[in-house]
Amino acid sequence: MIQKSLRKIVLFGLPIFYFLIAVSFYLGTYDSAQIKITIFHIGGLLLIMAWLLLKIEEGCFTLFKNKFIYILPVVLLLLSGLVSLSISPFKLASLNDLLRRFIYCGIAFILVDEFDDNKKIFRIKNWLIAASFAVCAYGILQIFDYHMYPKETFSSGLDPFLWRQAFGERIMSSFGNPNFFGDFLIVMSPISLALFMYRKKFYLAILWFLILICSYHTMSKGTCLGFASGLVVFAVLYAFLFLRNKLNNKLLTILAICMLIVSFLSVFAIYHKTKERSDSASFRVFTWLSTWEMINTNPVLGTGIGTFYLTYPSWRRPQIFFIEGKHNTESDHPENEYLEVWYDEGIAGLTIFLVLIIFVLILGYKNMLFLRANETTRDGHIAYLQLGVISAFAAQLVHGFVCVSLKFVSSGVMFWLLIGLTLSIGANSIKHGSSTNKNYLKKPVKLVLQSIIVIIFVWAIMFTKGYFSADLLHARAILFSRSRNWENAIFTYNQVNKNNPSYLMSKYFKINVHIDRWKAGDSTLAEKTFGELWNLAPNFVQSKWYAGMMYLRLFNDNKILLKQYIAEGKPRDIIANQEKAVSDAFKMSEKYYKQYIEIDPIFPMSYYGLSSLYAQVGDFEKSEKILLAHLEYPKRLWEAPHNFWVEDWSSRRQSDYSETYNQLGYLYVLQRKFDKAESMYLKALELNSQNINAKKNLAMLYSGLGKNGKAKQLWIEIYHINPNDKDAAEYFKR
Repeated sequence: MIQKSLRKIVLFGLPIFYFLIAVSFYLGTYDSAQIKITIFHIGGLLLIMAWLLLKIEEGCFTLFKNKFIYILPVVLLLLSGLVSLSISPFKLASLNDLLRRFIYCGIAFILVDEFDDNKKIFRIKNWLIAASFAVCAYGILQIFDYHMYPKETFSSGLDPFLWRQAFGERIMSSFGNPNFFGDFLIVMSPISLALFMYRKKFYLAILWFLILICSYHTMSKGTCLGFASGLVVFAVLYAFLFLRNKLNNKLLTILAICMLIVSFLSVFAIYHKTKERSDSASFRVFTWLSTWEMINTNPVLGTGIGTFYLTYPSWRRPQIFFIEGKHNTESDHPENEYLEVWYDEGIAGLTIFLVLIIFVLILGYKNMLFLRANETTRDGHIAYLQLGVISAFAAQLVHGFVCVSLKFVSSGVMFWLLIGLTLSIGANSIKHGSSTNKNYLKKPVKLVLQSIIVIIFVWAIMFTKGYFSADLLHARAILFSRSRNWENAIFTYNQVNKNNPSYLMSKYFKINVHIDRWKAGDSTLAEKTFGELWNLAPNFVQSKWYAGMMYLRLFNDNKILLKQYIAEGKPRDIIANQEKAVSDAFKMSEKYYKQYIEIDPIFPMSYYGLSSLYAQVGDFEKSEKILLAHLEYPKRLWEAPHNFWVEDWSSRRQSDYSETYNQLGYLYVLQRKFDKAESMYLKALELNSQNINAKKNLAMLYSGLGKNGKAKQLWIEIYHINPNDKDAAEYFKR
């Protein structure tokens, strides 16, 4: 009875598990895809736990006896992850990634061991078809919503959810990202096509047509490449393995023409999309260059599984900031699965990963040869399913070169399903004798082993459940922050960190709250949280700049307090301590501003903050030098090692450099170098004629120099730019 119940949980639970991951999303959390991750963690662990309990109950581990050769590459990859965890400098991040790999490998083991006949495998297929219809239907709805109810005109439309048109015309269905949706589609495209070729069911033709439409509307070059790759592999295998008795020169010619048309259309679409969004191509080039430099630090064993996103900020090429136009973004993965595996686990781990891929490809091909040669399964359903699975696997492998990482749950879980299905078909096509072995485990031993399994897995499930709670609490904490409800915000962020100790963003946002609130003790609490954050991620997004800004604020506060102590005639030791506090805050602010400039030499606020710091202590030479460094930096991107992809990067940030000239102008005014100041203000306006700050400063400079006509003209221009400008209104009241 127990065995039967556990087997049902596994056999029915796995297909439902895949359906839920595909269709689920939840907008109440910070990340809409967190529900997919939670289903993956909890569902995956429950399935593996049920399977292990079943195996102990049966006392039968034939998987590791009769079928071990099929799962050996999977076992080796799991061991590679364990070795990588042992050498990782970031154990928590590596443990998270290893848990994910454990579930992936566990799914493969379950598929090989339990899904050993057509009926069981087809159950998974049916749930996948249902999921595909569901997500494609939502994708089609998003297409109509965009064209019928554009967000700029309509506040609501056919898509009832808050994230409607988040990516403009690019659809994402239930996946929260067009690239993730595209990856699912390129998997289901050859599978649905293969099943249609077997039974010629009309609903499968409709599904494939829906997949084609949705794939196009993801507007993803990677999806286009993967989709075409899957079709080409499908066509070749279908022609030479399934039409071999009918194959002739005419058919080969037709096939070749069709493949050429598909290839041409794909290349044209990729070229067209690259011209439309060339930045996505340059973004990948610079990310790959950075990743290659990272790989060379530990090429043999790697740095540690799952650590890419923690170390990448130190290596990110400056051009990325020009391309993205942002500075507070994370890059979790390098847009190339193979480079990431190499960085994480070194050439040793990459070799095992490639061996697994080659093994699956060869096995898939042999499975089809065997199934087609065996008269009893000739034209069998399973042969066509294997055709679709191996074509989908090839499509994902190609997609992995240029786009979404297989470490993302929605992509990775499909990748490992394809691996598991191929291994299962290979392992179970030839019967290995009776699967019932004598049960050598005594009942007390079973109970002890099962109890241990339950305790470990329940603990892991509760721990990963906390990740969902943390994401939910994080969204709530942001609302408290925005409403300036500081106490509840800090309390909630603390709850986030208890539920998920590796949640970097919550620590960063908690620091923001302390700095925004800025009452007695907040600087100390912020310092403590900075330490916690940097232990997990030494260069997390803009944290070093934020630290520099905080210490600049502390420097100013301590200066005011020092003046107050001196005016009040405080004892010398108190004044000396306060002088030290001023000096320490200065040094810390300088330190972190410089560190962030090294990480992100494009961000102007670091230069302005450091320049202001130097100006406040009267070091105008350093203050000027740091602003000039900001202006001169783009020239360095024309030199090695940055000149792989050359363009006039500064033209993308003219408003930034306009403001830097404005800052220089103000600095020269402080030094009474009025001619230089005027020159800087004019350069600022040359780069950005709408720079109101530069216009105001130049107008005030002209007024001070007695050039009232020029000053008045500037105030008129300011008024035309912004009729509600208070300074302009005050000027015309005089």
